[in-house]
Formats: sequence, structure tokens, C-alpha cells
Amino acid sequence: MYLSDRRRILVPPLSRRLTYVDERPLSPSPASKKALSKLDSAHKIYLRTSLLPDATGSAYIEHQQSKILALVNGPRSQKGSFSPTAKLVVDVKFLPFSSDAHVLGIQQGGGYTTSLERTLADFIYASLVPSIRLGQYPKSGISVSIVVISGPPVWNGLVKQIGASCVTAASVAVVDAGIEVFDIVTACAVKFRMGAEEQTEIDLDERGFDQNCADYGNKMNIGESAGASQPQSIGRGVVSYMASRDEISGFWIDDESQERTVGEATSSMEGASLIQVLKIACDGAKEVRKLVNAVLSQVFHNCEDASVQAAKKIKIAE
Repeated sequence: MYLSDRRRILVPPLSRRLTYVDERPLSPSPASKKALSKLDSAHKIYLRTSLLPDATGSAYIEHQQSKILALVNGPRSQKGSFSPTAKLVVDVKFLPFSSDAHVLGIQQGGGYTTSLERTLADFIYASLVPSIRLGQYPKSGISVSIVVISGPPVWNGLVKQIGASCVTAASVAVVDAGIEVFDIVTACAVKFRMGAEEQTEIDLDERGFDQNCADYGNKMNIGESAGASQPQSIGRGVVSYMASRDEISGFWIDDESQERTVGEATSSMEGASLIQVLKIACDGAKEVRKLVNAVLSQVFHNCEDASVQAAKKIKIAE
């Protein structure tokens, strides 16, 4: 070792230690308290990976009434012109024996895709693309297939719950396939009243829009005449979130109220209300991410133990 390597590097004389001050409020807002109080029951989720050996990666998730199976195949080489990034393909299918089959027009043996399946596939594609390192797999294709085994009644405005479960299952299946990702995507569904910042919560509803609208109407019309009743404007949304990168990869928010007559007043979503909806959904997605981390860490630990045992057997055989 040279003498110059032993010299101490003196710090500047006017330097001071770096400190971090958290300027965020210690107590959450009333809306956040109400929404976060439901997180314990909101995320009682069953999640399992590596179900099907024929697929490169797979994941099965159960949440509320939703039962989703996600399969990933690839990356596989593709014929044709060279592409610097992998091509991601997502498709969604509702099983014919699901409760929504007669409403969606799904029949046994039918090979066509419904508009709802295409809409869900587009949302899942938009949510997954920012999280996958597609540049690591040039001239290849990655196929993500999602099967909705059962779910809440989509005709009553609960399709966002299915979308949240599909996004989480698809992202976990991609990780299970060994595909490099920037982060894992988890999603959470929320419901809210249009224009009411304080009435946003995790969507755990199992009844649908029709009964909710009646409940809201009963609450609002107490002490009022029957002619003064107004239809309630209920919105539902789903937000896809990457917790480690603190980024929203996609969101889908709709006003799912009943059709109004011409000239009837409509409610709009202000900027503060949208921010509140996104914040509550991101908090819920963070809780889902904790469960995903626990499941994947256990899977990786089991794989490591299996590899060690296999290495020991090979060494003994030699």
C-alpha cells in the first residue's frame, strides 16, 4: 500500500450532517382514515403461483367474488423483421359457466371476444407494459392469458374489481415466469360519489350499482318529499400502482350512474377529488403488494432450498 493511500480526506470546514425532515402531516385526513380502516378486510386475498407446469409462469388469485387465473408464455422467438423490444400480447376470457355468461353473450364453444374482454385486455396491457423490461428480449413475444373463472356481476358496475384482480395476477405470473421487470404491479378498486372528496373508499361491494343507488337515495331523501329525490352519481375506478418506483402505471375511472334525461344536471370530478381517489387506491395497492412480496419471498425461498438439496444429491452421487 502506498503512503498516499493512507492519507485521510478532510471534509470541508463548514460542512454539516445531512438531516431528513418529513413534512407530511402525521394524522391522515378523515377520508383516508375511513378508507384505510377497511384495508384489513379489503385484502383478504388468496394468491398462489406456479400452478400449471406447461406454462412459463402462472398465478391464481381469489378476492371477494373474483377468481382469476393468469398464464404467461414466453419470451419466445418470433419470425419476421427484427424488433429491438419484445411484443406483449394480453387476452382475457370469461369462462362460459360464469355467472356473467348470459349477459356478456358468451356461449359454449364460441370463439369470439366480447367488448368487455377487449376493454379489460387493453387496460391490463397498459398497466403491464411500463413494468416489464421489454428491451431485454429483442425479437421475441410474451403472451399473457387471463381466465376469469368467476367474479361479481359486471352489469352492476363491479367490473373494476375484476380488473384489479386481473392486473395483480398477471404481474405476479410475469414474475413467476422469470421475466425481468422494473417493478411488480398491484391494483386496487375504489368507489366514490362524483364531486364528493370525502366519500371515497375501497370497493368491497358485492351487490352492484342498483342496490347502492337505492341505498344512497334513501340516505339523501330522509325528510324530503318523494318528488325531490335526485339520482346519485356513483363512480368506480381501478388504479394500477408500482410501489417500489412509486408510479401509477394505469387507471380506469368511470361514472357508472344510471342514464339521465336530456337537460338533467350531471356531477363532475374535481381535481382534488381525483387526487383523493388515486391516493386511496394507491394505499390499497400498497397493502396488496405486501401480500405479493410475502408470497414471492416464500416461493423463492422454497426454490433455493430445492436447489441446495439437488446439489447435495449430485455431490453424493459423484
